[in-house]
Amino acid sequence: MGSLCSKSGTVSGGHQVLGAGDGSAGPSGGARPDPRVAAAEAAERRQKAAQGRGVQSTNPNGGRLAAQLEAQKSAPRVPEPRQQERLVWD
Repeated sequence: MGSLCSKSGTVSGGHQVLGAGDGSAGPSGGARPDPRVAAAEAAERRQKAAQGRGVQSTNPNGGRLAAQLEAQKSAPRVPEPRQQERLVWD
């Protein structure tokens, strides 16, 4: 919007399209990564951060309960056998 209000004598140079690179695709200078790969890596980082949340590295038993909980969650659930209801006649 600023270019609409400015005088033509104060503007120098041509158009610059935002997001268009000059050959380098990012701060690393390499090719842009696949968005799905970047999203998967970010999800893995979030998962690792969530697993380590609340666990202090100085504690020798750190993460023991969290590991037990994960093992319990991943274990297959065995349904309890159903018992027949007892009928009571009045």
